[in-house]
Amino acid sequence: MAEKVLDPKLTPVLEEKYGKYWWPVEYPKEVFSDPFKNLIITVLSQNTSEINCVRAYEGLAARFEVKPEVLAKADLSEIKEAIKRGGLYNVKSKRIKELAKAVLEKFNGDLNTVLALPKEEAKKKLMELPGIGEKTADVLLSSRYGYHEVFVVDTHIDRIAKRLGLVKENAKYAEIQDAVKRFLPKDERTGGLFWLLAKYTCRAQNPKCKECPLIGLCDYGKRFA
Repeated sequence: MAEKVLDPKLTPVLEEKYGKYWWPVEYPKEVFSDPFKNLIITVLSQNTSEINCVRAYEGLAARFEVKPEVLAKADLSEIKEAIKRGGLYNVKSKRIKELAKAVLEKFNGDLNTVLALPKEEAKKKLMELPGIGEKTADVLLSSRYGYHEVFVVDTHIDRIAKRLGLVKENAKYAEIQDAVKRFLPKDERTGGLFWLLAKYTCRAQNPKCKECPLIGLCDYGKRFA
């Protein structure tokens, strides 16, 4: 059976349908140029909405300089209060403080030196940090190498890759990542639109299969065609 690939002609269709969801909130610009800030906002994004994530980051940045040497010494209760609007502040405040200490101890406070290493070596180093798995490491690496080169696999991408039949149900992170990279055209925009499709149409509960532009390619959606 031939491997599935997304026809580039579908990109304008995805753009028309999902372009309105692009960046529903404006992220602070500094998180895209400073890997430590990017790491912190990634922690704050876990299990919450984009709006609450940004609110939590803004609360943190209003009270502290978002630097490892500052947050490592910050009072935990003050970090909790600063990020409270983002939810799960008890867990996230501890993680932020632990990460700040680890970045100082392991990398002398500078994640840029890690990201300058060859990609796979950099990923291994990042995953030495407490609580950092493949997904979060790839978020940081994608800021350097681009979204297609380092495609981040979150719960939405995991779900749609398995429903489309790009991988088997028991596929692991790296296998899903490779399959999605082969499926998508090599441009950043389509990758982002594919993620939006996964989030807003290929939902975990009550997926909108009949509205999906990819239903003709989808093993799961064929039952609704």
